[in-house]
Amino acid sequence: MTYVYDRFFGQKRSMQPVNRVDNELQHKRNINAFSIARSPCYNTHGLNRRESCLILMIFALGVGLCFGSFANVLIYRLPRKLSVVSPPSACPACNENIAFYDLLPIISWILLKGRCRNCHAGISPRYPLIEISCALLFAGVVLLTPTLSVVFLWLFMFILLTVSVIDWDTQEIPDSLLLAAAITGGIWVTAGHFSPLFPEAPGFIAAGLGILAGGLPLLLIDKLVIILFKKDGFGYGDVKLMAVCGLYLGVSIMFAAFFFAFIAGGIYATFLLITGRAKRGEYIAFGPFLCAGVIAAMWFGQGFISLFI
Repeated sequence: MTYVYDRFFGQKRSMQPVNRVDNELQHKRNINAFSIARSPCYNTHGLNRRESCLILMIFALGVGLCFGSFANVLIYRLPRKLSVVSPPSACPACNENIAFYDLLPIISWILLKGRCRNCHAGISPRYPLIEISCALLFAGVVLLTPTLSVVFLWLFMFILLTVSVIDWDTQEIPDSLLLAAAITGGIWVTAGHFSPLFPEAPGFIAAGLGILAGGLPLLLIDKLVIILFKKDGFGYGDVKLMAVCGLYLGVSIMFAAFFFAFIAGGIYATFLLITGRAKRGEYIAFGPFLCAGVIAAMWFGQGFISLFI
């Protein structure tokens, strides 16, 4: 007897596949969205499969580096209300346009030894770190699924990373990024409904319930804090962020995402209080921890939920 987890509520139930076609249909309908065991990288029978996995991982890393470079552009320009298209990238110190050969992710920063070619002002190591982070997230998505869903999940990871850094810097989450994530998620859910090429996409009902499971708890907590303490709890940016994340993850994985986020945020807040870097009642950017919780839940959420059901 084979057990699978219902994608709507994560409930364990039995499945007895009759043949390969029935097995695939049952898998699409019942199994939870993300499973590392389904990746081709975990099925290494034969040299060709290992080579294919290596090529796919290298491609994911390369694409991730490019998207990470663009994330740096958004992180700098969106909070300043600047166009992300023009003018070309320039050094913040001397305003000299950066040549295209100095915009290569990671490589240019290393060759220039972390300095501007024109004025020799230091370039923050955060730029290559964001590029590396995006590349690793993209490669990690390949471990989750070998299907065309990687395209939508890559965009989702890219937006989460960008939102995290912007919120960390400004305590604001741009609506434009959340709108982009919502549109991308909506297209993914719709494509998954009509095509078997996107088996990880949640169904319409699961996506709708995921939106409620993501946004409603934070909204209720915010209203409760306002009533009890006469101050804001969560910003509406956090509420909208988790509602959009619920569109991608569905209901059950969202519970794991909240758990990971609150644990990480609580540890960080405790550290700030103990070290005197923040005072009780002072606001901190919670968006990065919410995004981190969502990312962790995509890889480890199902295993975490299985401990309780």
